Amino acid sequence: MLAPHGTAAAAPPKLRSCLASKPTTGLLASAADGDQGHDVGAKVQRRRRPAGQRAGRLRALPRARGELDLLQIRDPFVGFDDLLLPEFHRQTLTGLLLELQREGYLLRNGVLPRRTLLFTGPPGCGKSVTAEALARELDREFAVVNLSTVVSSFLGDTAKNLSSIFEAAATEPWVVLFDEFDAIGKERAERTDHGELKRVVTAFLQQLDNFDGPSVLVAATNHPDLVDLAVWRRFQIVLQFDPPSVHDLRDLLRLKLRPLKRQNNFDVDAAASACKGLTHADVCQVVEDAHRAHLLSGTKKPLALEELLSAVEAAQKRNQIATSGRP
Repeated sequence: MLAPHGTAAAAPPKLRSCLASKPTTGLLASAADGDQGHDVGAKVQRRRRPAGQRAGRLRALPRARGELDLLQIRDPFVGFDDLLLPEFHRQTLTGLLLELQREGYLLRNGVLPRRTLLFTGPPGCGKSVTAEALARELDREFAVVNLSTVVSSFLGDTAKNLSSIFEAAATEPWVVLFDEFDAIGKERAERTDHGELKRVVTAFLQQLDNFDGPSVLVAATNHPDLVDLAVWRRFQIVLQFDPPSVHDLRDLLRLKLRPLKRQNNFDVDAAASACKGLTHADVCQVVEDAHRAHLLSGTKKPLALEELLSAVEAAQKRNQIATSGRP
């Protein structure tokens, strides 16, 4: 059980990052420069950005291969109203919002709000974008852990990187996403893994058990079978994200197509049938691709079904290439 938020080490810099160029896809329906400060340990530091970029990151220790970022912090772009969430997921996350909004009341009555979530499911089904939407609903910054940097080939560095992230999250009210979480939460009984990775899992468990900060921690994995059972038990909320049904695809298409002018005979049901087998992220990309091609065509007419179906065909072919030769 998590300890109440209270004590905190010296506050790390307030890190900000703005990703204004491209909105997040997935279940999406639409889509300051910091003050100079001190280090947290030796691995977290603040750096100034040119005016207008509003960017900041945690930094890993410099190596011969150069500095690499541990964590990307930015303002979230989407909220729950922008997503097609299953009703159970929406109710669960809405309940979590209430817990965090009334944290003081809960603590006065000896009850802790939940702060750890595990999202599982195939790629493109909305895990990452749901974590981002949670940050938007909480009016918090969204921090994405760069696991390719956290997991180091240098002995002991991965555990140190995790410690830096947890230390910063203990003093800033972020929503922190550990995407591709199975990279560090892998089952310790796996015979092919060496001792360092097993120590990383143990280090993560210890950090999670000792965490008492204000941040909400979200882990997402496409491979729940690889995650250590002890790690599973540490997460207070577990949500499974499944591929969309044809009914889901129809609702998502209506949501995405809402701001676009369409021809009167535009058949959303036919479009949803053509999208069968695509993920939520695929469908969002399909609508964006069709809209882009429509704008570039120079036509004055509204979007036609044939234009969308052309984008669907391209998405289906792309997926066939990606899955060819796989079991």
